[in-house]
Parts: sequence; structure tokens; C-alpha cells
Amino acid sequence: MHYEEYYELTEKTGWRITDFDWDQLAADAKAGLLSDFDRQALLATAVIEHGVPHYGEVWTRVTGLTKDWELWQFTTLWTGEEHRHSYALKKACHLLGIDGAIAGDLEAVSMFPFAAEQKKSCPDDCYSTIPGMLTYAMIQELVTNKFYTYAAKQATSQTLKDLIMAIGQDEMRHHVFFREALNERYATSTDKAWFSDQCFQAAQAFKMPHVIYQLQMSFFEDGPWSALDEVMPQLARAFSFDMSLLARLASVASSRGSTVVPAVRPQA
Repeated sequence: MHYEEYYELTEKTGWRITDFDWDQLAADAKAGLLSDFDRQALLATAVIEHGVPHYGEVWTRVTGLTKDWELWQFTTLWTGEEHRHSYALKKACHLLGIDGAIAGDLEAVSMFPFAAEQKKSCPDDCYSTIPGMLTYAMIQELVTNKFYTYAAKQATSQTLKDLIMAIGQDEMRHHVFFREALNERYATSTDKAWFSDQCFQAAQAFKMPHVIYQLQMSFFEDGPWSALDEVMPQLARAFSFDMSLLARLASVASSRGSTVVPAVRPQA
């Protein structure tokens, strides 16, 4: 998928804050249609999505990004779409009067050196390369989509269900773009062994943002959901552009009694 194709797609399927009936969400809350899980999901995701400026900075630290005009363009649009998620989730928390519960976490996110810590999380500095960062982003967006899909299914309020599903659908579109961008750049790479190794290292070192922040850990790590059966086949497909890479990932996973990407926590 090229940037222009993605742009056209997001114009057709995208959404705005004003698309949702916020008064109805407040009414649903008063009517008891929001569960404790709904509130905890809103709080936890509002905290993690608050880090959008950090996520944009993560891409600015990728070597060669400014020479890949299409990818650079996408990351600017992607950041804007992620900010919409952040704004919507915090608006919902504020409307429901629960935002005070995360004031400290929001401040902690704003002060945290996320970009530097995210790069350090790969010992081989793979997150400073385009294939490594594309691998990270592809996995992260897929796992995030699975969480939002689960949360939307649990929601009783139709407004909340629609909001969370809209966010989740954005994350899937992001996953598809990153997946195809990774595939296309592998095909044109002049050093496929290096490219493949960057993907391998990135998959092995993978950590979701909440793990890097060390925030909302109990909610995300101990949640009653599992996207494992859905995530792993999709990741296997995503890495199938290089069967030797897929075999390498599977071999390490097998030795650990784990899955294709051993470090992935499927919850969120």
C-alpha cells in the first residue's frame, strides 16, 4: 500500500471526534451501562495513547527516514490519527468524571524519555533502522487492534462500542500499512540478510508501550483476554516474505516453548 492509497482510504473510512454522541455516553453511564472493565479500559488506554508526541519522536530517531519520503509522509499522518485516539479517550474519561484517577500517570507519561528507552530496548539498536522500526510498529499496531476489538465487544454502551471500534479499525489500517511497507522494502533491499536480521532482532526485543512506561501494568498484563490465537497467524503471514526469517523465529519460539514472536504479550 502506497501513501497515496492509504490517504484515500483513511479519507473514506476515517472519523472525527464530532461523529460521536458524547451526551449519550454520559447518559449511558448514568443508566449503569458502563461496566468496571469499560472504565478501566478507558483509563488505561487514555494513559498509553497520551504518549503520541513520544511515538512521533521514535520515528525521528530512525536512520534514513528522511530519505524514504513515502514512509516519512505516512508517519506524519499516522501521528495525527493517533492523537485523535488520545484526545477521544481522555475526553471520554473527563466526561465520565474518572480522569482524576490517571492524572499522575498522564504526568508520568509526559515526563518519560520514551523514545530513548524504546531504542535501548533492542540491544542491537534495531529500532534505529527502518526494517527494525517497521517490525516493531507492525506488531504493536496488530496487538493494539486485538485489544480494542475485545474491548469494543465488551462494551454495553453503543456510543462507547462505536468509539473503541473506530480506534481499533484505525490500528488495523496502520498495521496493514506497516506490514506492506516492510514487505516492499525487503523486496528492494540490497542486503537482505541484514534486513532480515533487523526484523528478527526487533521481534525478539519487542515490548508494548505500557511495558516501557511501566504504567497500567496490572490492567494490561493480567487482563481476562487473549489475542494469541489471532495474532500469531497474522504475524507469521506478515513475516512470510522471508521464509528463512520465519523459520528462525519459529525455531527460537519452539526452544522457549513459546510462539512465533516470543516477546509478544497479546493483551494490549
